Amino acid sequence: MNCRPLLSLLCLPLLTGCGSMSKKNAKHTEIAVRTPAVRGGYGSVGTRFQGTEFLSFEELKGLAVNPKPGGTVEQKLARFFNRPIISNEAWYGGKRSTRAQNATMGEFVRVATWNIEKSIHAHEAARALKSAEAFEALIDPRVAPPGSKRRAELLRERERLVTADVILLQEMDIGIGRSGYRDAAREIAQALGMNYVYAPQQIEIDPVLLGLESIPDGRGGKVLHQPDPRRYKGVFGIAVLSRYPVRSAKCFQLKAQPYDWYEGEKSDTGLIEDSRRFAAEVLFENKIVREMKVGGRIFFRVDLAVPGLPGSTLTVIHNHLEIKARPRDREAQLLEILSHIQDIPHTVVMAGDHNTSKADISPTSARRVLARTSTSSQTWLSVGMNVLMAVPVVANTGRLLINNVKNLHNPLALDIPILLPNKSRRLFNRIEDFRFADGGQFDFRGDRDRSINRSSAKLANSNEKAFFGRTPTFSVKRPIGPIGRGRLDWIFVKAPPSALPDGRKSYRLSPHFGEALSTFGQALHPALSDHIPCAVDIPLQEPAGL
Repeated sequence: MNCRPLLSLLCLPLLTGCGSMSKKNAKHTEIAVRTPAVRGGYGSVGTRFQGTEFLSFEELKGLAVNPKPGGTVEQKLARFFNRPIISNEAWYGGKRSTRAQNATMGEFVRVATWNIEKSIHAHEAARALKSAEAFEALIDPRVAPPGSKRRAELLRERERLVTADVILLQEMDIGIGRSGYRDAAREIAQALGMNYVYAPQQIEIDPVLLGLESIPDGRGGKVLHQPDPRRYKGVFGIAVLSRYPVRSAKCFQLKAQPYDWYEGEKSDTGLIEDSRRFAAEVLFENKIVREMKVGGRIFFRVDLAVPGLPGSTLTVIHNHLEIKARPRDREAQLLEILSHIQDIPHTVVMAGDHNTSKADISPTSARRVLARTSTSSQTWLSVGMNVLMAVPVVANTGRLLINNVKNLHNPLALDIPILLPNKSRRLFNRIEDFRFADGGQFDFRGDRDRSINRSSAKLANSNEKAFFGRTPTFSVKRPIGPIGRGRLDWIFVKAPPSALPDGRKSYRLSPHFGEALSTFGQALHPALSDHIPCAVDIPLQEPAGL
């Protein structure tokens, strides 16, 4: 059998990237008019402001030595992780949401999600989202020259993001030096005139950040970081911003925590891990540093008062699953999250950074490589092929190449256990198979008229499909072709269990025109994040124009 034509076809994406598709339906996302401010139908609205009790700098230094101190400090830490910050200050200050509307969709609610990479450029992001002039000042004229189609597309993407009614933000700092000790979520919310909820995931207690440990200065000496004890809070978390008022919010640490961010980071790295970090820095310009933290991934639910929706409520489930873990570990986290939401009787948007990568980037070692390799069915299949086949190296290399190309940027790719596995697929199967108590389910449909680029692939209505695989939402600083990019960020929308009079399933309250705002990652200097935003529109009534 001549496999060369098949291999050539499969290798094409490795040479050309994942390939983009024309966003022919982008016109349907344009807002024709906005309704007058919605004045009634909100029901109960939550508190104006709920703060939290941060740990003192001395308490944080104590945690760096002992992350489980017991007594009052550990009790304070537990309270901290279970108490979200809630701000309805925009609502109580008189701001009321207007509704986006166009001929295709009627009135709709727009939702976006964006990981702003450790809030390093959160201040610039706030300015760029608030001011069109500040945004244009960030545009690289070599990539998107004035008057070009590229610049027009970038400005269209910005408009889609700043007009979102709900924005989910990941990697939001409070009081960390790398982001200027800012409260990143609050700053962005105020720039956009939005209410917000913030849930803490972890507290950064690395001795270097706390000024307890010096690091090499690159000239043969050492330097000691000098933090500001008055402003250092060390909080790392996620936020939901909303033009509608916040009714309630809940957050807590998940039981499924596959990686210990204190012990796992504290341990000395060996030759294999040091080599991996060196290679990442040389090849992709991604420097991997130690990140000692207490806390982990969380369950985060926010109920928003949205007139016109069932129960006048939109529930947001904001996920940021573990990156230093295997796909099956993230699946366990997701199952735990799903177990808490089954009884929600109204519209649900579950979104965020799901870190759907086949790689486990937690620190590795020779022992772990040996243990995982020896128990892997892939290893024993390769051994068997080497023994039985006349051309074992070519056969195994071809099989691995085919599988890697099949899975490239596509965690939804077919999973053929042992032979051509895709271990990330199970997470999506869990979401697709999940049923709410009222019969509702997450909408996995793809329709040419309701996807941004006329794709009919699974999930295309809510998450942009590329020509090959899924449109990447993450990139290392210097990707090599398609290598170093991936699809990590996802939006899932609960479709109501309703049908039209003719028996067809309704598209009311279902996702439309899910889009990865790709030009954000290509045309801004400096890049605001290593992720790009994603957006989706949800019509309040059956779309009449489709």
